[in-house]
Amino acid sequence: MTTLSNQLHHIGQLTHSIISQPNDPLYTVIDQGNGMFQVTPTELAITIENTVLHSLYEILEGFPIHDFHPYISVFVRNALDCNLRPAIEDQRKLNNTDGMYQIAGDYEVMLDLVVRMKTFFTQLLEVNGSFEFKELFYRAHRTANKNHDGMVRYIDSLFEHFSRFAVIRLDLYEDGPILSQSDIEKKYWQAKYDLKHLLNNAKMNSLFAAMVGYIWTLEYGPERGYHYHLVLFFDGSQVRDDVFRAWEIGEYWKVVITNGRGSYWNCNAEKSKYPHLGIGMIHHSEVERINNLKQAAAYLVKVDHYVRMLTPDNGRTFGRGEILPPRTGNMGRPRAA
Repeated sequence: MTTLSNQLHHIGQLTHSIISQPNDPLYTVIDQGNGMFQVTPTELAITIENTVLHSLYEILEGFPIHDFHPYISVFVRNALDCNLRPAIEDQRKLNNTDGMYQIAGDYEVMLDLVVRMKTFFTQLLEVNGSFEFKELFYRAHRTANKNHDGMVRYIDSLFEHFSRFAVIRLDLYEDGPILSQSDIEKKYWQAKYDLKHLLNNAKMNSLFAAMVGYIWTLEYGPERGYHYHLVLFFDGSQVRDDVFRAWEIGEYWKVVITNGRGSYWNCNAEKSKYPHLGIGMIHHSEVERINNLKQAAAYLVKVDHYVRMLTPDNGRTFGRGEILPPRTGNMGRPRAA
């Protein structure tokens, strides 16, 4: 998912580049005489070609039930409408290295690509200029910023009330093959029920007695189906071994909540692999660790910003606990040894 998410980000940035360079010619064509033409693509054209060739179908396969950010949607839709990928593949098969093309020969293949690329370019710019597109763009950014700001304020409110946390990150999977469209909907309802079951049980189960906050996102991929990214905040004065507690919760998810259907990944057991660690034991004075935590949590919002799952009930795919009220009077943050 990380690779696909990076591809989404790249397409979003590429669309922005296209919009900011409306006068880029994409290709220069020079008549060399004797039926020979030299065709040279610009840097932007090469980037578009490579992106369509290596990311377009992968994105569609990786996000089969999703709605894309407007920048990504307009790129994908117009690339498909202009049938760009087959044209790029045909041109690449020529294995032309000098950019010289012969009339009544390989020039027709190259010309077909040039025409399709310029049509794609023009259509994308036209859509971007419409009022409807600008409204979609504004709403997408407003929602993403709202989720991000709320998540940051939530984390800040937790550290205002507690001295330190054992921050646990788990990926919770709903295993089992998805063989049809009806399976997708059926397993969505199962995933939604399972998270609700987990959070409800957390109110009564001693395993979660010291838990004071949580953040979750629901994602879907064709290989692993539905899965949750879950960040849990435990009072660090009561929970010291974050790796073991994460393992206990993962097993609880697998055995009790999903009755053996599910699985999990204990991110805390792999802390050495994180260059910017934002999980494990974090003290309120560790500014860098807290910022790493916020950046890791922001990634969950970022993914939802670029691609939004279309759930059968238009349900949420991102959630968190309630922001705690500011501390009042002379009461300070609880201290723990």
